[in-house]
Amino acid sequence: MTRSCSALGCTTRDTGLSRKRGISFHQFPIDDIQRTKWIHAVNRADPKSKKIWIPGPGAILCSRHFAEADFESYGMRRKLRKGAVPSVFLYKIEKIGIVRLRRKKSKRGHA
Repeated sequence: MTRSCSALGCTTRDTGLSRKRGISFHQFPIDDIQRTKWIHAVNRADPKSKKIWIPGPGAILCSRHFAEADFESYGMRRKLRKGAVPSVFLYKIEKIGIVRLRRKKSKRGHA
């Protein structure tokens, strides 16, 4: 099963192609303090309860949500620095409201 980035509006999926493009994927930290920082940075709400979103055990974020300074390089590999917090969220999420369209009445009085 392909996993997707948990950031709202991000469509990046954990596939071989995305990894070939240099995108890495990172699970939410186990450490409670660090995990809370990530949750607040993602700034997401549960769609049903409207409470703060709590990531499940398989929740991931892609490397696009971290600054370049958040990574350490080891030869050809990059590793997320300890204590790094996601800070890059370029996706605009707009509330989509329901718009009612009223038809103009015709000269005959029909809609």
